[in-house]
Amino acid sequence: MPATETKTARLYFMAAAATAVWGASYPFTKQLMSEVSPLTIVVARATVGVALLAAFGGARLAPRDFRGSALWKLFILSVLGVSAQQFIQAYALKYTLASNAGWLICTIPIMVAALAAALGERIGPYKAGAFALGTAGTLLVVFGRSGAGALALPSTTGDLIFLASCVDWTIYVFCSQRWLTGWPQAKVTAATMLVALVSVLPLWLLTGGPADFAAVSPRGWAGLAYLGVLSSAVGYVFWNTAVEGLGGVKASYFIYLQPFSAMLAAYLLLGEKAAPAGFAGGLLILGGVYLVGMKENTSAARRL
Repeated sequence: MPATETKTARLYFMAAAATAVWGASYPFTKQLMSEVSPLTIVVARATVGVALLAAFGGARLAPRDFRGSALWKLFILSVLGVSAQQFIQAYALKYTLASNAGWLICTIPIMVAALAAALGERIGPYKAGAFALGTAGTLLVVFGRSGAGALALPSTTGDLIFLASCVDWTIYVFCSQRWLTGWPQAKVTAATMLVALVSVLPLWLLTGGPADFAAVSPRGWAGLAYLGVLSSAVGYVFWNTAVEGLGGVKASYFIYLQPFSAMLAAYLLLGEKAAPAGFAGGLLILGGVYLVGMKENTSAARRL
């Protein structure tokens, strides 16, 4: 196999592995919620993630990176992309299926496109179709089990809370694309994770967070290791490398793997079985994501 083909295959593997790892993180998080608080999960993930990204992720952080306007931008990005997002997801997973989370996370590309449209970008037929499919699919996932009038825990409200984390990440994507544009993505990831850790650590200590570790089971420690090492470090290293080598559009296609890895891991770890309505809704969401990608490719082709 030629060297270029070998490199491309390696990049495809990295993109696929990163999305599969992130999909499987939802069952691990749901399992951990029976043993520790959401804040403990945020602190554990950030601690391990920062250490490994700084050592092996090519972040190259320096004290000057945390001065002036960069610091407040990093703080906002850390809240949106790390502390708030992970806290909301963990809390939501206490009340909903991990497989539902795998489907709902795929609404983010559609939300990003919707935000761009709200800020003045033209809405073409592909994007309009994406919004329609994404909305219909989300309603099926959220209300498929209990019906439209069942806005109650444990499942439906949990899904809506999880959707709030998707909105949160959409704003993060919007801000990160406009701020710190001269920074490598690996550096942005490590820096935001470090700022998140520093900002939530005092609250975690004041609320007795360290006591959570005393009751963690061996299975819980395995979950924390997975979230810290694989999801918060290896996943980002693989993803950042894939995006740099393939480009954002090609790498984004691998988002389709995330809900399926979430369902498989949820079945193996938690015994969850995907509901037919949720599965159908998830396919509609993926259809919407595909249409967003078609819009991007068509626009790119017209510029050539």
